Amino acid sequence: MIARIGVICQDRNSFGFLLGLRDRLQCGAELVEPPAAIGKQQRMKRSQARDAWRFFQKQGADLVLRFTDADRGRWQTVQRGETSAFPEEARPLLVCGVADPAPETWLALDSHYLCERLAIDEADLDRLDEARRIGFVKHAIAKVASDRQMRKSEVVAELVRDAPGPTFRLWLGNSALAALYNDCRAAAARAGCDTPNEMDSDG
Repeated sequence: MIARIGVICQDRNSFGFLLGLRDRLQCGAELVEPPAAIGKQQRMKRSQARDAWRFFQKQGADLVLRFTDADRGRWQTVQRGETSAFPEEARPLLVCGVADPAPETWLALDSHYLCERLAIDEADLDRLDEARRIGFVKHAIAKVASDRQMRKSEVVAELVRDAPGPTFRLWLGNSALAALYNDCRAAAARAGCDTPNEMDSDG
């Protein structure tokens, strides 16, 4: 059973995405974050990864999840680099996810769903290139969070948790998200946890 997951991610949108993914996987685990100085950078140093691992051991984490952005890099290369930063003893309990190039990109893969939920004009989103689209989505999330007096992570968690099956499967067409999803399901299976499989149309 996985009761506590140590999470290291860059920002609140990333944390919210993981919250929503946890809920879609019907996992009741608590997400535990390390001290603020650890993991906010795009790439972790070995010393930071070691400190995070020690912190999560003390917290009794059953799994460690590192989540960062690929930005301009190949997500597979980023994933290998982030994984290698952790001590060898941590690897069996480590899942490393990389948003390609950012979690906001995944959310925008179904522009109709996203724009409806964030009350933005789909035409405004669709005419932007990828880099400007990420900033546009971040701004829209922040506005909804302010208007509804919510945390940004809560807004993103809702977007992920409430996404219709066809929308989520569209997102899973992104190889980086599919890898994160499958790695999380595999970690759950090793711990004896059952999870739905939304990679299948009737999952």
